[in-house]
Amino acid sequence: MPLKTINKPIVSALAVFCVIAQATAGDTPPPPQKEKPKYSFLTPVGDFIRDDILDPVEPFQLVPGKDPNGWGFVIEPYLWAMGLSGDVGAKGLPPASLAFSSRRVIQNLDLGIFARGEIRKGRWGVLADGYYAALSGSASLDNRIYENASLNLQQSVVSLALAYRVIDDRRGFLDIYGGARYNYLGLQLEASLNESRITTIANNVTDAIGTRIQGAVDAAIAQAVDAAKSRVAERVDSVSIQRNLRLSLERNVDLRDLIRAGLIRNDLTGGGVREALRQYIAARAEAKVAAAAGRASARLEAAASSAKRRLSKALARRITDSTPTYTSGDQWWIDPIIGLRGQIHFTRWLYLAAQADVGGFSAGSRIAWNVQSTIGINFTRNIFAELGYRYFYVDYENDGFVYNMNSYGVFSSIGFKF
Repeated sequence: MPLKTINKPIVSALAVFCVIAQATAGDTPPPPQKEKPKYSFLTPVGDFIRDDILDPVEPFQLVPGKDPNGWGFVIEPYLWAMGLSGDVGAKGLPPASLAFSSRRVIQNLDLGIFARGEIRKGRWGVLADGYYAALSGSASLDNRIYENASLNLQQSVVSLALAYRVIDDRRGFLDIYGGARYNYLGLQLEASLNESRITTIANNVTDAIGTRIQGAVDAAIAQAVDAAKSRVAERVDSVSIQRNLRLSLERNVDLRDLIRAGLIRNDLTGGGVREALRQYIAARAEAKVAAAAGRASARLEAAASSAKRRLSKALARRITDSTPTYTSGDQWWIDPIIGLRGQIHFTRWLYLAAQADVGGFSAGSRIAWNVQSTIGINFTRNIFAELGYRYFYVDYENDGFVYNMNSYGVFSSIGFKF
């Protein structure tokens, strides 16, 4: 068969295939191009929520190099140089006012134990913090009748809370926590009395009473004088003054002969003489009674001054004997608390931390809150130290027991992580 005859069908087939391939290639759309991502000011927020909150790429490691989702433990004893400012008291005495600097608290501290700890598994953790302090010292009572007071104070505070890690990132974290804080307070308070103040009070009271007594005595004397005048006049009238006057007139040398001769009436006491005699008797009686009343007033004034001194001393003694000078008592209560704590790492060994919570809500204390800030150093993988400042406020009152106190000061600690 000639070669030209053999290649003709093959050439025709190739031509048809090329035409079909060109037609098919012309109808196929080009592949879609990938769209460029759109960015906005919310992009960093979204990345932060995704990478640090919802699904952290590199979660915070309690112990560097250890599985952050495993169990972790922290034990941290610390010292708190607290100062105290506020009122404390138990039923039976006025509240004592405290104004102790940190230095004075340390000087008067009988015993102090401070520690906190943490147990963590993944995002969940249990936080504990507590201290016990026994303090003795002097204070001033909120009443001038007391001169000074001495107190012995024992306080225990233990907090236990469940924490959830809201933000989890190798650069730091943020926890929200809620739990309860147990408070115990024991108090012995002994006060001394201000004797000069008590004497002043007794004198002032006696003067006020003496003024009323003097008014009553003056009224009584006036009534007695009036009554005495009437009684004297009646008694004088009852004695026959007129008869004595008549006899005196009849025995007078100059009048006797005239009377006998009938030149003068025998009764010279009639007419206006009788009235004049009555007035004279009344005037003389009033003068005598007034003099007697004056002497009586002087005697009463002397007796009143002596009685006033005795009354003042009796009142002072009564106040002293009746005023309490000692009380003691103890109370415990539990406050619900809710708070936040966070930590930021600047380097592998330096970090800054802060914590704040509020509680009470009248379930125990009327209000209680606690804030603190800390700077920390990681010495090794498992050992760290912290230095910070803490402020703790409690307002509690129940059945005469008062604890309205600000506790504040610098604290330092050394902790162990494992």
